[in-house]
Amino acid sequence: MFNYTVTEDSALYQSAERFDSAMDRLDTRLRQFSLILLALLVCVVVLNVIMRYVLSESLLWANELSRYLMVWFALLVTASLVNSDDHLNVGIVYDRFPDRVKYWLQSTTMALYVVLGLIWVNFGLEYAISAGLNAEAPAMNFPLLWVYIVIPISGTLVTLFALARLLRLVVLGETESLQNAYDVDQREGESDD
Repeated sequence: MFNYTVTEDSALYQSAERFDSAMDRLDTRLRQFSLILLALLVCVVVLNVIMRYVLSESLLWANELSRYLMVWFALLVTASLVNSDDHLNVGIVYDRFPDRVKYWLQSTTMALYVVLGLIWVNFGLEYAISAGLNAEAPAMNFPLLWVYIVIPISGTLVTLFALARLLRLVVLGETESLQNAYDVDQREGESDD
């Protein structure tokens, strides 16, 4: 559809393919880790509900731990969704654009994600260190650095995944999947849940 000057034999193309493959493997591991966090979150919440309403005893640490698990889960899944382009989109608007405009919209969006991810890392690291080292979790008695460190980690992952998607578009020329990403008729059998 578009003219690319990068050939499959070039070092840039092969490097982009290796990077993309590494990011897909990282995304798979990240999703697995996120599912573990979600399972732990559900277990802690269910245990706390049982303790509170059946045994009339509340676990002091359960509310705190569930909050921290939710923060980690949400930020890591947010980064993972950048790689798969599963964030909420307004497809009714996107589908009206011609293919060239869709290509530039996707490329620009990914470039902005890279920039915003770097900003996220910078401010997240600064916040994690300044606030995390000076505060402790009240019920669990550990430095909040272990909670806040997910901010720069997720920013780094957003940056890497956005860069991988940008390379897929610009270097690898994979535009077909992006053109149909929001087309419900093309995604038969896939669940949006």
